[in-house]
Amino acid sequence: MEVLEVVVHYGTTVHDVGTWDVEHISIITLLHAMNEKNTGVDQVPSGDYFVFVLLPWCSEKVEVKTDNDLVELFRMFSENGCTRIVFEVEDKPYIPLPPEGPSAIPNVNHELLVDNYQNLEWSDFEENELNYLGDNEGGGFEGDDIQEVGSEAVEQEHDNIVNLELFEGYQSHEDDEFFSDSDEENNKAKLAKLIDGNPFKKITGGEIEFKVGETHDSVYTLRALLIDYAIQEGINFDKVKNDNDRLTYRCKWKGCPWRIHASRLIDGVTMMVKTYNPNHECHRVYKNAEAKVTWIASKFELLVKCNPDIKIGVIADLLRDKFKVNVDAQRLYKAKRKALDGLGRQHAECFGLLRRYACIVNVCNPGSAVHIRLQQPEPTFQRFFISFEAQRAGFLGGCRPFIGLDGCHLKGPYGGVLLSAIALDANNGLYPLAFCICEGETLLSWCWFLKNLKLFLKYPTNNSICFMSDRQKGVLGALKIHWPNATTRYCARHIYANFRVKHSGQELKKLFWKASKAYDVNEFNSIMANIRDVSMDARLWLNEIEAKHWSRHAFDPSIKCDHVTNNMTESFNSMLGDHRARTYLNLIEFIRRMVMKRFQERKEECSRWKTEIPPNVSSKVLKASKESRILRMINAGDGEYELIEYSTTYVVKLGSFTCDCGAWQISGVPCSHAMAGISHFFGMVGVSDQISDYIHPSLTKTAFLNTYINMIHPIPDQSRWPQVASASIIPPPIKRQPGRPKLQRKKEPSEKPRETRSGSVVCQACKQVGHNKRTCSKANQSNKKVLLNSNVVLRDVHNFKGRPNHKAVLPLPNLKVRPIIQVKPNPNHKSQPI
Repeated sequence: MEVLEVVVHYGTTVHDVGTWDVEHISIITLLHAMNEKNTGVDQVPSGDYFVFVLLPWCSEKVEVKTDNDLVELFRMFSENGCTRIVFEVEDKPYIPLPPEGPSAIPNVNHELLVDNYQNLEWSDFEENELNYLGDNEGGGFEGDDIQEVGSEAVEQEHDNIVNLELFEGYQSHEDDEFFSDSDEENNKAKLAKLIDGNPFKKITGGEIEFKVGETHDSVYTLRALLIDYAIQEGINFDKVKNDNDRLTYRCKWKGCPWRIHASRLIDGVTMMVKTYNPNHECHRVYKNAEAKVTWIASKFELLVKCNPDIKIGVIADLLRDKFKVNVDAQRLYKAKRKALDGLGRQHAECFGLLRRYACIVNVCNPGSAVHIRLQQPEPTFQRFFISFEAQRAGFLGGCRPFIGLDGCHLKGPYGGVLLSAIALDANNGLYPLAFCICEGETLLSWCWFLKNLKLFLKYPTNNSICFMSDRQKGVLGALKIHWPNATTRYCARHIYANFRVKHSGQELKKLFWKASKAYDVNEFNSIMANIRDVSMDARLWLNEIEAKHWSRHAFDPSIKCDHVTNNMTESFNSMLGDHRARTYLNLIEFIRRMVMKRFQERKEECSRWKTEIPPNVSSKVLKASKESRILRMINAGDGEYELIEYSTTYVVKLGSFTCDCGAWQISGVPCSHAMAGISHFFGMVGVSDQISDYIHPSLTKTAFLNTYINMIHPIPDQSRWPQVASASIIPPPIKRQPGRPKLQRKKEPSEKPRETRSGSVVCQACKQVGHNKRTCSKANQSNKKVLLNSNVVLRDVHNFKGRPNHKAVLPLPNLKVRPIIQVKPNPNHKSQPI
């Protein structure tokens, strides 16, 4: 490090300002120290100065203009073996501009003034020499300063005339104030230009590079950049100085020349890089000490927030691939927890925005329904309902009166359940209708959701409507209260999941699904008789559920929907994915944007259809047309036909849109028997033009367009939401279940176990899949019985707390254990201890 003794010559005085190193000296600090020595005032002088240095090895006098010149001079003095550097500081003269017109001052010869200005050699001064920082204006001046300049620059014979007459009678206090303000403005400009210097600019996605003279906003931003640089280059820092005034870092390996030093400028905030050696010669460090918990959390905060269940192994792999850093598991766990703590704060803060969100929804989408239910006395969040006007209008204008109800658990810190109502469009596509975030699936929450849905839809009470559900807790009771005239269907998949608990087997499974999908009552009765032949208990179990809830033949034909499962709501829940772990507001916004985007996409999709029949319906018609080719047909006339399929006869009446099989009435799409009659009635050529007349109007292109004719309008940024009085809402209490949180859901009995490469484990004791003999409950119970029946005093290892002792050997059932003989001590025996 270059350290020199600094001496300053100013006028007739010589000041010894101490010993300075190259990292802490600058022109402004040099002038500051000189002014303190000269006047005793601890501040930067207000005037402008020339700074010169005499080079002792060549007797040359050079001017110092920038801090880089100072750094170079210190290096040159050190190389030449000098331990002392002498600066000469001179005042920059004030040179007033020459008057443009005749002199307004009486008794002064204008030619004399012109001569005087010529003697000042105006042309010899460059504009950038008038100010150290390159300002166009010089520093402030006083009357005495001007007299001193005049005595040095003007010829001796005219000195007294100019200085006495030009400034005679100068008493204007306003001018004095003006000059003082000019001094302050020039000092501020000089300081601002010094602080601005060469601001650091980081290119997004680019590497970090430092340069001498770069300025940084604060010591904290510079520290963060140095940490990123250490990870980027694989350097372990030796922090020589690391305070709020100075940062001096060097490579920890001995002999490596890499080093950087930065110090704080006079404003007390801005940091400037004074010295920097970018040469790094040692090997890259993979276990970098700078990869601390805070740094890791900042880099992966968004990833962890989007995936709260992410494994630390994934984060470790990303660190290794992207940053070439190896981090231990403890730091990864702490970093993940730190990121999740920030997520928890976001979850709590979102409740205070719900009122403002409800307000902006009604402003951007008039007619929409947004309801918030709070618990009292304190305004604590309980439930949130939302449905947009475009969804209501689309459902009433083009959808079939069929709604699926379901709920899915949310994975955030506040838990809760998302209740949803999903309808179907003319192309059998999902049509989200309304949503509700509540405390759980209870009778009260379902009642509140269905009540708001009924009030918002304003559905005619005389029209038919059907709801399908999984028979969740409270949903059937709520439907009876608020939709008493609606028909209900139960998801056949959930019915079978309960059915197979006691009535398993492939034969019963096939018969159940045939009975569920049977359109004909006679076919249904025949299948139920077959179930009775296999298992009378299975038949009785199914008889407890009315057929109108789970079999097609008993469905309401006015609904025109033959769905027997609630897969549409399950599909919607799966679309939410990881968003179930986000804040309530983010989840609602994700659903809104998804539905808004889908409205426009399906509107554009419909414009490309060339027929009146949607693609999904068209595929069903085509399939029925192919199946009709094997049927025997008898034309009775007037659009009535008798179709013979194997040994069964079906009557089709085109005028009343009916078929004895029942499929046409239930689904609204012609069955194979109806297609045979339609093809005969119009001919094979005219079928394509007339088939749309025999499809229900709710399954046509016109109905599809009416469903998506409206739009959900975008919502502006959160900063533009209107302010609402009393907008604060307290988050609900966090309910933590006892025990360790379960990472996997509980599988249903009908679900197949996950297949592995090595296959499933089979217990040798009970021959069941999923555990071994050691953990088998039945085998352990048999061992306990053996121990209890034996007259042997044994230690019960199962009753001890703590980690089990694997060295303890339990006796086998046929193993004869020698009993423990307890001998009483003989008090008369000599070897017996007293």
